[in-house]
Amino acid sequence: MEIKDLAGLSEPLTRLIEVISQGVGEVSRPYLVRKNADAKAYEIRAIAGALKEVAERHQLPAVFKDGEIEMWQRTEDRTLSLEAPDYEIRSARRLGYQQRKRQDNVERITAVAAAELSQQTEVADERPDDDWINRFFRAAEDVSSEQMQELWGRILSGEVIKPGSYSLKTLEFMRNITKSDADLIVEMAKLAVFYSGTAILPTPAKEWLRTERKIFPGHHFAAGELGIMYPTDLNYRVFLEPEMTQAVFLSGGFVLIVDRGSVTGHIELPVWKFTRIGQEVLQLIPVDGDEPHLTQIGEFFAARNAPAKTAQVIERLSNGAVRFQNAKDIRLPVESAPD
Repeated sequence: MEIKDLAGLSEPLTRLIEVISQGVGEVSRPYLVRKNADAKAYEIRAIAGALKEVAERHQLPAVFKDGEIEMWQRTEDRTLSLEAPDYEIRSARRLGYQQRKRQDNVERITAVAAAELSQQTEVADERPDDDWINRFFRAAEDVSSEQMQELWGRILSGEVIKPGSYSLKTLEFMRNITKSDADLIVEMAKLAVFYSGTAILPTPAKEWLRTERKIFPGHHFAAGELGIMYPTDLNYRVFLEPEMTQAVFLSGGFVLIVDRGSVTGHIELPVWKFTRIGQEVLQLIPVDGDEPHLTQIGEFFAARNAPAKTAQVIERLSNGAVRFQNAKDIRLPVESAPD
């Protein structure tokens, strides 16, 4: 299916509508406007919908009036009516309730994606894979928590912008994580550093991570069990190639730049490494970056005669390079300075 010149929408939003149509068979305005709707009006609609569900399930008259909920009793005996209707009616109501819930989940997720894409002006010529679309919407129907809906909406927008960004394995992973899992991922993501396109969490200062960021080896173990990190401590060899004169580490809006200096061999940087699934999931979590953490990593290099500095990123170029400002040389504490 291909939709062209749809009400003057941008190309990314038009592509999103094509994907939604292919995934669920139809598109309506709520798919796109939920995130931008008036907050109070949405609250009233949400409460009204919830009361309707309660009334249908328990045969209770329920209303929302002047900011409060009223639930009436049966007039004949002044007791709550909790008697179940016959089997066919119960089955129909259950199926109807499940379908409404799934529809609402899909609309909330696609609205997140629409909000993410509203600022985009371009989209790749390639379209998301048919099987990927079908898998995505089957899974999205059962995503109910607001936190997880935000993540699924970003997955959809990311795949629309650049198909292949999220593998089917990552979709399956996201289907099975809990809120506590998501909280752990967010905490690890805050400390993630990208080096040569690979996501790592450098650990040369584990005591600093414990005292200043409350990150312990147990977090690494849990992340390994979850599948977003390799379960063992690793070492990254920096300056392994003789012609390499500079190493660049990115953390959100900050960058650590390390010069080879007088180093003649390579330096082994201890790290926890993210798996491919972990690296894809990191794309869903916007982080500001952690300059103090980069400084700790820089001190590790400086102590090995490799000069380092941190700076603020002002632009990321298409070739992987960055433009930066406000560079600050990292100076070792007196007791840590090399002889």
